[in-house]
Amino acid sequence: MEQSSSVDDLYEQACSYMEGDFGEVSYENGVVYLKQAADLGHAKAQYNLGVCYHYGMGLPQSNENALKCFELAAEQGHLRAIYMLGCYLILGIACDVSEERAAAYFYLAAEAGVADAQYDLGVLLLHGQGIVKSETEAVRLFKLAAEQNHKDALYNLGICYYSGMGVEVSHDEAIRYLELAVKQSQPKAAAALEYVMMNA
Repeated sequence: MEQSSSVDDLYEQACSYMEGDFGEVSYENGVVYLKQAADLGHAKAQYNLGVCYHYGMGLPQSNENALKCFELAAEQGHLRAIYMLGCYLILGIACDVSEERAAAYFYLAAEAGVADAQYDLGVLLLHGQGIVKSETEAVRLFKLAAEQNHKDALYNLGICYYSGMGVEVSHDEAIRYLELAVKQSQPKAAAALEYVMMNA
């Protein structure tokens, strides 16, 4: 058997334990195989091992180990790992805060279509954090994320259309996006929708 196949087999074995294919869900057994696959350079295994460290699933919680795993997977172009590096940098988790580097990672993931990255980069653009402020570019990114039903992007678009940030004021569009955000159970959307409808 070729090494690539055996690495994939290790990853699939890990997934089977974590998804309960052998009966009960077992993160403890799953991470054993994840570690083996990750050590052999499997990007998905490296990312998912990072997630396990991040949440403490099947092994002790460790932001430092999670960061190392995300870095390894990101080096291979794993998009969610690239996004998570941005999150760690913006929050200063196991590293120094760097809005500039976070924005750069969010940009890479956003351009590849990761909705969370599109939203987070939009927030940075809206406030000029780590990147040159651009409300119109923020709105563009929110719309891309909204097309994937990202609830916070839908909510922010509603606010942008109500207040005229990056777009012309449109109460109709504000209501439309806030209604969509409510359907996605965005926690602040219902109150915002009621406010906009009362003041439209």
